[in-house]
Amino acid sequence: MVSVESADINRIFTDLAESSQALAEQWLSFLKKNNFDFSMINRIEVAGSAPVIYDRDGRKFQIDFMNDSRNYRRKKSGLKKELISRALGGGRFGLDVLDLSAGLGIDSVFLTQLGYRVTALERHPLIYLCLQQALEQCPNSALKFMHADAAQFLKSQPGPFRVIYFDPMFPDKKKSALPKQEMVFFREMVGDDADAQEVLHAALSAVGVERIVVKRPVSAPVLFGQPQSVFEGKLVRFDVYGVKNEKNR
Repeated sequence: MVSVESADINRIFTDLAESSQALAEQWLSFLKKNNFDFSMINRIEVAGSAPVIYDRDGRKFQIDFMNDSRNYRRKKSGLKKELISRALGGGRFGLDVLDLSAGLGIDSVFLTQLGYRVTALERHPLIYLCLQQALEQCPNSALKFMHADAAQFLKSQPGPFRVIYFDPMFPDKKKSALPKQEMVFFREMVGDDADAQEVLHAALSAVGVERIVVKRPVSAPVLFGQPQSVFEGKLVRFDVYGVKNEKNR
């Protein structure tokens, strides 16, 4: 058990009411256990329903499934029509999806709204805590977050996922789900997923996987090799691996 010093609590968590003391202690213990680097964090406010993290420059970051309707209550046309769902096979390979890079959780939440059951991995400990807290405030039985490194998870887990979704962070992404300053903070925290090819290779080698979908900016180069099919929208495209003889849409 990692000890939680009162000095650390007071330095990092600045709005501690009695009701938020336990959550702050849980977060600090988890972050220390996972060797989190606090150097860029100024303070964390956990008193509200969705914790807010501030960096040294005053920029903030928050994940809020309940109140952020722009990102988490998107209009949808259905399992068979949405581009992301068509790329995943529209349910033909089952409704259980492994999301290798949860990030803000936007696509994971959207997929559950379409009828999928999603297990989403997030390796950054603070982002994982934000996702888990957002899920606790807005429960979704079809969504599960796990704190795990995708490549290691794929190498150690035998299954049972037939469908994998992967949306790596890349510098050439033009569209942001966050305001500019929040996105700068988020990108500085999580980095640019330099191991994205390694993760994809691990997915391609995973036992039982039949379909792998990689989300990319529409003008970005493919992450690896030649996809079997491509589903292209105005801003993003979905490169599909593992399914042969399928026409591009």
